[in-house]
Amino acid sequence: MKRGLAKLALSSGAAMAPTLAGAQAIGAGTSIVIDPALDRDDVAGARIEPALRPRPVLVGPMFAQPSVSLVGGYDGNVFNRPDGRGDAFAMVMPSLQLRANLPRHAFAVSAAGTMRRFARYRTENSEEFAVSANGRLDFGARNAIRASGGFSHLIEPRSSAGSVPDAAEPVSYNRLEAQLGAGLAFGAFRLAPTVQYERLDYDPVSLTDGGKADQSFRNTRKLRGEARLDYDLSGLVSVFGSASYEDLVSTSAPADERRDARSYVVVAGFRGALTPLLSGEVRVGYQWRDYALPAYRDFQGVTFRADLQWYVTPLVTLRAQASRTFRNSGDRKVGAILTDAFVLSAYYDPLRNVRLSAMAALERGDFGEAGTRTWRKAARVQAQYSVNRSLSFGAYAAFVRQDVSGPPLVNAFTGFSAGFGMTVTV
Repeated sequence: MKRGLAKLALSSGAAMAPTLAGAQAIGAGTSIVIDPALDRDDVAGARIEPALRPRPVLVGPMFAQPSVSLVGGYDGNVFNRPDGRGDAFAMVMPSLQLRANLPRHAFAVSAAGTMRRFARYRTENSEEFAVSANGRLDFGARNAIRASGGFSHLIEPRSSAGSVPDAAEPVSYNRLEAQLGAGLAFGAFRLAPTVQYERLDYDPVSLTDGGKADQSFRNTRKLRGEARLDYDLSGLVSVFGSASYEDLVSTSAPADERRDARSYVVVAGFRGALTPLLSGEVRVGYQWRDYALPAYRDFQGVTFRADLQWYVTPLVTLRAQASRTFRNSGDRKVGAILTDAFVLSAYYDPLRNVRLSAMAALERGDFGEAGTRTWRKAARVQAQYSVNRSLSFGAYAAFVRQDVSGPPLVNAFTGFSAGFGMTVTV
């Protein structure tokens, strides 16, 4: 576990933000592969039997891992509206991972895509893709520099916090991001400074009345810096404190709709294995978010992020996640949406080649200036059967309900979906 704790600290120890979609493809699409990012890879949900572990192909100096998933299913509320309309869908999700064959250091490149097609409602057909690269340069036994970057084309799920209610198609946008960080050890202390850049550019969206809505007022550029200091208590658990600054700048909005803002966050928490059967990270702190325009509401208050994993038995893992984050708003009058999310997940491996999972989630959205509030409840069950190293089958069923109070900036709706598919890994 010492090795795992050091590895997590080098990557700044950030807990994963919970998501209401469970296992996903790139954005709104649903994956049939159960592969959660857990702290340990020898527990239910993450453990892969040696006989079922895919074998990457050595191509020159790189290990290659290509795969493709094919999924068919039914969505009972394609548009996520009160008057739900269902449709059958099909998805193709190819991916390729390349990893350098290095004795130390690390370098990897990945590419993935999701293509969705609906039988009746062709406006919901969409494509997403993402390409990324990351590397690690080690110097000394416990010091490293990390860098990563990527570009993706994504869509907003219907009636999510950032969607447009009267849109005739999903909202799409491009995301460019880069990050540079380091992990520096000084005895029991570890310092992890990080700088991150992100740019979002939104495409115009077609409306139900036949018109077009310009979404460039949502285009932003973000620069974020963070410094985190960990103190190793026992080799298993570390306590930490961090401070971050974020500068958000609108790149295309008119003067009266610019979302320029500055954010400051200070947090403290712990990371590691509390017992041999319980690990994770919990951080609690205070956040300030100040907008340049008085039309947008400033925020000051508690912020939190948590990811706790309980390895109940060798066959069962339970996970609890929570976070408070800001989302880019699709409404011109709202600068950002404050979102609280809570997710409970369970993973059960009854057989060496069978994996089951279940998820229940609750998300609260606060639209600030507009007075709109959303409550989204979701549940999902999933099963995966691995035939061999190269072939697996999966199935899922999901339920989601969103309630809205105040001005209806997004829709209240109830939806159900289910699907079945296969994944082929070369």
